[in-house]
Amino acid sequence: MLKEAEEVEAARGESKEEQKPARARPMIGDLVEFGQLTQISYMLVGPLGSGKTTYAEAFLAEGIAQGFPAVFVTTDVSPRVIRNDMSRHGWSIEENEASGQFVFIDGYSERMGAPKSGTARSLMKVDDISELGIVLSEVLDQLVVARVVIDSLSTLILHSNEAAMPRAVQRLSGRVTQSSHSIMYILEEGVHEEKTYATFSYLADAVVRFRIDDSGPEPVHQIRMERMRGTDTSRVWHDFVIER
Repeated sequence: MLKEAEEVEAARGESKEEQKPARARPMIGDLVEFGQLTQISYMLVGPLGSGKTTYAEAFLAEGIAQGFPAVFVTTDVSPRVIRNDMSRHGWSIEENEASGQFVFIDGYSERMGAPKSGTARSLMKVDDISELGIVLSEVLDQLVVARVVIDSLSTLILHSNEAAMPRAVQRLSGRVTQSSHSIMYILEEGVHEEKTYATFSYLADAVVRFRIDDSGPEPVHQIRMERMRGTDTSRVWHDFVIER
C-alpha cells in the first residue's frame, strides 16, 4: 500500500510538473534598456507561422501573473482555440475568465456561424471597427491597467474601408492607452501593400518584428524590437523560445 501511495504521489508530482507554466523569451522587458512598458501600443509584424500569436498569448499570460487583467480580441479563430493553445503552454486562464480578469471579444464565431464560447463578448461584424471600440470600451471600464491583444489587425483591415482604418486605429489606440491600458496588434506580413505596413507601424509606439530563419538544419523563430518611442533599441535579432 505504501508503495502504491508513493507511486500515486509521484504521478501527481509529474502532473503538476507538466502543468508548470512555460516561459517565453525574450519578452518586451527583455528587449529594452529602459522606458515605460504600460500605456503603450505595440505592433507585431511578421509572416504567417512566425510566432506572433504565441507571443501575444505570452504577453497576456505574463501580465496575468503580474496582476494585469487581459482582453483578447480574436477575429481569425474561436476563443476555444486560443484557450486550448494557452493551456498547452501551461497558461491556464479559466479561473481568470471566471473572475472577469481575462475577457475574450469574439469576432470570429458569429461571422463564421460557429458555436459561441463561454463568457466571450461577441462582435456581430468586423467590417466596422467602431463596434469593436464600443465593446472594448465597455470591457475596459471594468478593468484596471489591462493588456489588450487584437489578433488580427490584418483581418480588420481586409474587411473594412482601408483608407479609413489608420485614423480609426489611431483613435482606438489613443482611447485605450489614455485609460492606462496597453494594446498589441498583430499584422500579417505578405498580406498588404508596403504602404500599409509603414502607416500602421508609424502609428504604434513600438514595433516588434518576427521572422523564421531557415538557414540552419532546423528553422528558428526570431524576434527583434524594431523601434520603441522613448528608448533606444538595438534591432538585434533574438531567438524566440518557449521554455519549460
